[in-house]
Amino acid sequence: MTPDNPFLKALLAQPDDDTLRLAMADWLDENDQPARGEFVRLQCELARGVGPERRKELEVRQRELLVAHDTEWVRPLAEVLGCGPGEWGGWVFRRGFVEYFHLPATVVNKRGEQLAALTPVRELFLVPCKSGNVIALCNRPWLERLTALYLTGRLNENATRALMDCPYLGNLRCLDATPDDTVREATRRAFDARFAAVRRTA
Repeated sequence: MTPDNPFLKALLAQPDDDTLRLAMADWLDENDQPARGEFVRLQCELARGVGPERRKELEVRQRELLVAHDTEWVRPLAEVLGCGPGEWGGWVFRRGFVEYFHLPATVVNKRGEQLAALTPVRELFLVPCKSGNVIALCNRPWLERLTALYLTGRLNENATRALMDCPYLGNLRCLDATPDDTVREATRRAFDARFAAVRRTA
């Protein structure tokens, strides 16, 4: 599925809309990718919530599909990241698409825009991650789709302020980030206030 696919463009613009995901599943069926279409429907059903027996059935089938196809399905993303077969496993599918990435911050700053053109990037766990990486990341408009951001390492004054001032974090629901001991108390209080509703750690 290429970045110019109209279904993908619509999904990237509205990643919370499962109607678009199910329409894409139909498109996948019609374009000789029935296993991927089934996977999208299956994960959407799991996300909606089902009873224990149905959940067990869906989870078994989910594992079967991933074992058979995950290398194929993540290949375009691995190519963006410059990974060979078996070299990259820091990803999680959600509702049929890779939404979670566990990557070095330098890679995300360099390749994130290309990733975000191929899949709805919703969660980032960045390790290693330095304050300079965070400052650069805060200038990336594609962060608008992000719902969770996990930053390893402590943030200096400039990185703390960059996060506070970033205009692209309006959809953030979870932030795991900690200012370091050099951050001024006034900045620390402002940071706590800015992210009070979404912060995961103190």
